[in-house]
Amino acid sequence: MKSYTLALIVSVGVFLAGLSSGYMYLYAFNVNPKALLGIVIETAPAKATVARAEAVSQTVQTIIEAVAPQPKKHVFYWDNVRYISTALGILSTNMVTAFGAAVTPLLPVLWQRRITPWFMEKTGRRYDPEVSWRSYFRYIVPLPPVLILGFNGFVISLVSSIAGFIDFMTPEIAGITCLAAVGIRAALNSRTPESVESSYNNFWNIALYSALFLMVGAFMEARLLV
Repeated sequence: MKSYTLALIVSVGVFLAGLSSGYMYLYAFNVNPKALLGIVIETAPAKATVARAEAVSQTVQTIIEAVAPQPKKHVFYWDNVRYISTALGILSTNMVTAFGAAVTPLLPVLWQRRITPWFMEKTGRRYDPEVSWRSYFRYIVPLPPVLILGFNGFVISLVSSIAGFIDFMTPEIAGITCLAAVGIRAALNSRTPESVESSYNNFWNIALYSALFLMVGAFMEARLLV
């Protein structure tokens, strides 16, 4: 069983690989980071992410206004409402990213145990779970955390190329990489479905610390946006 420490090192390495690849692409091909970031934002996953953050932010703002309404002249109140709602919108997006990288390696296990046997039974084909896992499913387990971490690093390289060193995103990066390391540990232990599942021991303890990092990062980032 590979340890969480090794998985955390790999998680940071994958993130740094995505970060450095973004910098290398920008400087090797002399690409405008603003133009490239605009293209990335126009993709369907990025649009969905932005829409989710805006929806959460608007919902929180509406709830606060309904619970504790204040006249429009109270500028300090409205600034804080926008600050809190923006921070929670950012937090929701980062939580989806971090938890997605952590738990999506379980999907091949679910598919191999539930969906594939059902499909084989319906089609009348012979099914050997051990062979199917060794030849196919175990190679899918590493893909989600690696892709999510790498893409996250790539996007942050574009943002930092535009805004300079973004130290306010350090807690956010720490939270995502720490939680994604659980998914990386599952990938390192993908010999059997059981070993993948056992990689999630102490998952909620790690998730708690990661959520604290993400919360700090969201409020730091929101302070600069509002």
